[in-house]
Amino acid sequence: MSRTHRFLGGLSLGYLYLGLVTIVGLWLTPFLLSRIGTHDYGLWLVTTQILGYLQLLDLGVVALAPREVAYATGRALQGTEGASVAETVARFRRVVAWQVPATAIVAAICWWAVASRWPELRAPLAVIVVAFVAAFPLRLFNATLQGLQDLAFLGRVQLWSWLCGTTVTIVLVLRGAGLGALAAGWVVTQAVSAVSCGIRLRRHFASAWNAPRASVPWRDARQLMGRSVWISLSQLGQVLLAGSDLLIIGAVFGPAAAVPYACTGKLVTVLANHPQLLMQTAAPALAEMRTGASRSRVTEVALALMRAMLVVSGGVAAFVLAVNAAFVSWWVGPAQYGGFLLTVLFVVTMLVRHLGTTLTYALFAFGHERRLSLTAIVDGAVTALATAVLAFTTDLGIASAPLGSLAGVVLVNIPATSLGLSRELSISPLALFASLSGWAIRFVAVAVAAVIASRTLDPHGLTGLAWMSALVCAAYVVVMLPLALKPPLGPYLRAAVAPLVALVTRPAATASSGRP
Repeated sequence: MSRTHRFLGGLSLGYLYLGLVTIVGLWLTPFLLSRIGTHDYGLWLVTTQILGYLQLLDLGVVALAPREVAYATGRALQGTEGASVAETVARFRRVVAWQVPATAIVAAICWWAVASRWPELRAPLAVIVVAFVAAFPLRLFNATLQGLQDLAFLGRVQLWSWLCGTTVTIVLVLRGAGLGALAAGWVVTQAVSAVSCGIRLRRHFASAWNAPRASVPWRDARQLMGRSVWISLSQLGQVLLAGSDLLIIGAVFGPAAAVPYACTGKLVTVLANHPQLLMQTAAPALAEMRTGASRSRVTEVALALMRAMLVVSGGVAAFVLAVNAAFVSWWVGPAQYGGFLLTVLFVVTMLVRHLGTTLTYALFAFGHERRLSLTAIVDGAVTALATAVLAFTTDLGIASAPLGSLAGVVLVNIPATSLGLSRELSISPLALFASLSGWAIRFVAVAVAAVIASRTLDPHGLTGLAWMSALVCAAYVVVMLPLALKPPLGPYLRAAVAPLVALVTRPAATASSGRP
């Protein structure tokens, strides 16, 4: 199976997963609030934040594993020297095992601190912490399969583990289990994923599963940890970037101001994951190509992915501009809509962030952990600082948050990543961004038309949302498809739709030939 087909298989299932999560998530939030109450649901949100910080305890080792496994795969295919896939997996397995005792100690301290503050979390958090520590080394199964680019399987596992965990949560909530239901759902999700990935490795990638125990010299371990620490710092920067807006808004304007901010940005927050999935799925293939493909080939793929992500991101942006006011009014009421200016700022920030994401993932495939980590930390710090300064010193109100994020990506992220990637691809930054001019002109035209249509037609209710969405999406496809079919994206897009075209045309061909 080619890299393109592996990529498309994982991507299609990833989009199915995101679509289901979006639909169920919109229903699940009011369901949980009505069944377990605002207080307990708020405690669960605190718990998920704690888990996010606990994930950083591996110091980026598991996050580094897919790329290193992909490197080893590429070397094997090219017949060049270097550690094999089995040796790479064995080395990572040993280093992750070293981290388990420290992880258990830190997790226990977190449980004690949180349980002493909120006794209601004592039992459910204890279950989660024990499961987290037990599954900590098992996350390497998933990371190894990512590096081996078994993406279609990983997409299925992600979907089924989420379905199992969500089903357990809903059933137990209906039976009155409260916070215990949420904890049980989380544990089931992690267990299904870890067990499924382990079985897959054992049956289909026996050499990686049976990798002998490795005695990793301290020098090699220190080198590995040195590279992975930069990834961990990058992840910390992402936590700072994603977790500062609501905190600052709540501190400056009061908790009530955070509600219209979150509701107005809901569509952007949810739908922004779809374009990002392109780069997340393609990252292992980029890493593998580095070991054997020509520089011109890597450049072509990087530019194709950049255009693909912005084409999808532009569709999301045009959709949000057209329907956001009507959606928020239908979902939670017009009082929770933060206004058109806030919507525009959310959309612009998302587009620029997605451009930065394409540059970041492409640069990560070339091994620039230090540059990317420093960029992420500085980006997060500038975003938080700019948001706080604007909130305290101006009359912008809750619009300070997206403006602060925009400042971080424009002043820090884009310059740092574009310069590094330009050097790797041997092209100028101007040429890198010039490839986006056709997309930008088409997007602006559709976005302006979408805003005018929403203001003129003024859709209301679910029916209005449906036909306005169809109108905007159809217009965007008509305008953007000719660009998408041109190189460098066109060949990959044709490869993606070829199976669908064959499926549609086969019955017609069979009927015309007279065969049953």
